[in-house]
Amino acid sequence: MLQRSWTALTAALLALCALLTVAALTVTCSHHTVVVLGASVSGGHSTTPGAAWPEQIDRRLKEAHLPVSVINASIGATRLLTRNDDGRPSALDRQDRDALAVPGVHTIVLTDVINDIQQPPHQYDPQAIIGGFKEFVSRAHTRSVRVVATTIPPYSGFPRYEPAGERCRQAVNTYLRHSGLFDAILDFDSILKDPADPTRIRPAYDSGDHLHPNDRGHHAIAEATELRQLVGNPNR
Repeated sequence: MLQRSWTALTAALLALCALLTVAALTVTCSHHTVVVLGASVSGGHSTTPGAAWPEQIDRRLKEAHLPVSVINASIGATRLLTRNDDGRPSALDRQDRDALAVPGVHTIVLTDVINDIQQPPHQYDPQAIIGGFKEFVSRAHTRSVRVVATTIPPYSGFPRYEPAGERCRQAVNTYLRHSGLFDAILDFDSILKDPADPTRIRPAYDSGDHLHPNDRGHHAIAEATELRQLVGNPNR
């Protein structure tokens, strides 16, 4: 009971930290805001401070003198479709509060969908994930907010990897690349995969757990991301 209470408290604190980050960064944002809605990968798990790809892209935007700021509203271990047992809300649950309600929001980056696949209960039906995508995009487009999705990087070697999960990951990535549902796609899979084994992260980019990229992996993502894909037309 004590362990469960501690887990719930940890989840509540993580959610509170995300909200405080949004509140603090919103004060300083420029004309438009890009909100990253993800989990531990985009949150920078297994990286040094400041190395997470959203922070690196925020610096690139400032260096390019673009009127856009990035808010990283990622919460570790969260999923797209379902709330975790410890109370962490799904991306669909918190879309309005943590993204659409942010003043000046122009684009949402929906990322880290691997958690729906690798976390139990595993979601191995790509159509269920695609249905979540459609609902997420519909809500945002109703508010004239762009949605950018990231493909799902490989995770073979991670303890919860299963061939059924790999098949689902591949099917979801194929949909992301060809459906035209999203306003843009950032192909993290192509950036991070090992050419010798596309089911695994490239060794140079692997933090060691075969799921989370290291500093070099995050840097590769940030450098490969075209800013115009991310921000669209910030002057619209």
